[in-house]
Amino acid sequence: MTRVLVFGAGGVGCVYAYILHKAGVSVTAVCRTNYTVVKEKGITIRSKIFGHQQFQPTAVRTVSEALEYGPFDYVLVCSKAFAGTAEMIKDAVTPQRTAIVLAQNGIGVEEDYAKLYPDNPIISGVVYLPVTQVEPGIVEHGPLERFEIGTYPPNAPSTAKQRCQTLSDLYKAGGGSAPVFDDVQPQKWIKVAVNVAWNPTTALTMCDDANYLRSSPRAEKMIRKVMREVASIATAAGYPNVITEEVIERDIQRPISRLETGGKEPSMLTDVREGRAMEVEAIVGNTLRIGEKHGVVTPYLEMLYTLAKGRSYSIAPDGEWKPIARHG
Repeated sequence: MTRVLVFGAGGVGCVYAYILHKAGVSVTAVCRTNYTVVKEKGITIRSKIFGHQQFQPTAVRTVSEALEYGPFDYVLVCSKAFAGTAEMIKDAVTPQRTAIVLAQNGIGVEEDYAKLYPDNPIISGVVYLPVTQVEPGIVEHGPLERFEIGTYPPNAPSTAKQRCQTLSDLYKAGGGSAPVFDDVQPQKWIKVAVNVAWNPTTALTMCDDANYLRSSPRAEKMIRKVMREVASIATAAGYPNVITEEVIERDIQRPISRLETGGKEPSMLTDVREGRAMEVEAIVGNTLRIGEKHGVVTPYLEMLYTLAKGRSYSIAPDGEWKPIARHG
């Protein structure tokens, strides 16, 4: 039986754990605030695709606790892409056996894993999954589920390519969708262009995407300019004609279509509202640094990065994130 460790049992981790469980996989989930509920009652999913489902993976609090249920064929990382995450799964990674699957936002997030685990297949993914954990262990899922995957690097050995295909087959068996791309980086550039434009903008303005567009005639123009800057970076990094005007227009039309029905709240805006750390570095910082490496001038991106870094959090002396104290 295939054994999978899901690291990060938030909304995404819970739905992916369900898909793999349904495919007959032995699923162990590293839980944090929802540990007690998942351990005692399992995970409940209210999905517009899968219906009302309840299942019980093996719940653990730490990677160390998970070891008795291994060795693992896959470690599926569904946590936020913060510095140091790669080290946190180390005990669960068996050299040459365990494939590491990254269901994380951002660009360039694979590098830390590649350095730490040079003998393990690395599968990078792009997540399209509107999902919220509304209570510990209870997840609401919308009408979209797609996990675009591919090996890192794209020219990985055939053994890694096969592990990627096997994962795709497991998703299909569980009723999910995980199409395999020979090179998934173009898909990641498209997703990061959307995230770079909308996430910090909504977090800084405290508007959902539709309300932001309503706020000013210049609002839509700025989103387009940011996405074009990311397109220039992608081109310089070897991925031209990926973030096209057609791609930008398609993205803009989504919030425009919600102007009458209600906007969508990107993850960084939710993080600010709930006092959580934001994925500024993985999404905005990494993109900016790749641009700087290639000499691409991106004034809008640089401003968004600088302001997002200062929006709600600062780095504490011990290196941990903490909210900035409010005065007055």
